[in-house]
Amino acid sequence: MDLDTFLALLAKIALAGGGLGLIVYNIFKFLATKWLDTRFAERLQNLKARQDETIRHVQSSIDREIHRAKKLYDNEFTALTDCWRLLREAYDRSAASIGSFTPQVGRMNDEELERHLSKRGMEEWQRNELKVLTGETRQDEYYKWSEWQRYLACHKAWADYQSNVDANSIFFPEGFTEKFRRLDELIIASNVEFEHRIQEYKVPQYGERYDKFEQTKKLRGEGGGLMKELEGLVRTRLWSVSEAKG
Repeated sequence: MDLDTFLALLAKIALAGGGLGLIVYNIFKFLATKWLDTRFAERLQNLKARQDETIRHVQSSIDREIHRAKKLYDNEFTALTDCWRLLREAYDRSAASIGSFTPQVGRMNDEELERHLSKRGMEEWQRNELKVLTGETRQDEYYKWSEWQRYLACHKAWADYQSNVDANSIFFPEGFTEKFRRLDELIIASNVEFEHRIQEYKVPQYGERYDKFEQTKKLRGEGGGLMKELEGLVRTRLWSVSEAKG
């Protein structure tokens, strides 16, 4: 006999009247209270279980969002840090191509020349070719070789920077990519001008097109202002990301 059937039986006895009815009534009241308490406890337990499940679900969603946000912060922090570092090197090298100092190798004897060229890292066959030259001819050839080394360094710094921007600009905050790209354009234009300046060094009817340093001056002017602006934005963003991570 289950609890509900038993309670129904007690109710019938209670209706019969008499002292026994009062006793049965008290028993009925006690059991009914226990039944209600049991039902209430069951429902409370079920409600708590549902609440716990909901809390776990919400907490899981929050944990996923926090993990996602942290990964984005980490990627953004790394992307901005690396791109700014590479931009700084590329800009400084290209902006400096506007002027150079070339040692007077035309006046060096063979021993001095060998020591200097070896220190600069010139290949042996190039050193041998340069040694047979004299005076202004030797100086011109050395100048072009020396400038090519500077150009290659400029080009490598720019290529590393551009590659990094291409790969990581997706992590930049809104408005940053355009500034990085504009500086990329200014740097490559300066480098192309530098390359032509070396190729056409003392070429007859060469003119003054590349010796005017138009693109490099533009890099130092417009690019210099943009570098300062971007530096402030990057610094502010990096510190805000750092604080958010903390």
